[in-house]
Amino acid sequence: MAAAIKVFKKKGYREASVKEIVAEAGSSTATFYRYFKSKDNLYEEIVMGFLSGFVTTWSRAYNTLTEQAGSKEEALAMMAETFHSVLDYYWYNRDIAQIVFRGILPIDEKFIAQGDLLVNTTIDQLEDVLKDLKSNDIARYIEPRVGAAITIGAVFGVAMTCVIQERRDDIGTLVDQMMEIVEHGITGR
Repeated sequence: MAAAIKVFKKKGYREASVKEIVAEAGSSTATFYRYFKSKDNLYEEIVMGFLSGFVTTWSRAYNTLTEQAGSKEEALAMMAETFHSVLDYYWYNRDIAQIVFRGILPIDEKFIAQGDLLVNTTIDQLEDVLKDLKSNDIARYIEPRVGAAITIGAVFGVAMTCVIQERRDDIGTLVDQMMEIVEHGITGR
């Protein structure tokens, strides 16, 4: 799979060939077809593995966010931990993320359905979290659904721009900057 990831990253899914993947792997076409039915099958395994790993990461983060925070500071620390775990996932899987987000190709309806389910579930869960955070004096003036959408957009934007494209590894600094916006807004009021 490492060879396929390298080739897909360089050429994109559509332009990559099985011949190039096996050449990169130092293997044979026969060996490729022993493990994979097709290039589509290999790509599907890579994408679904990435999405599955993200679901696991998000589930852990969501569990952290739903713990009862005793204070505003504890709630903010839990948010920072969540941002950190999600950005870490993108960092450690940045080559695959670059392939996946280069354009999820609808080779199979599972990609579309899985992606929609992931986004909708995440927004619903974040909306619930933001409703709970109001008791800790956080997000008092934002509709929870709007706050959930903004949060997802911000985390995804930081992951794509800073972690994947710029290949930054200073996740703690990125999280600190995100938390600055959470706590003080962009204007710093």
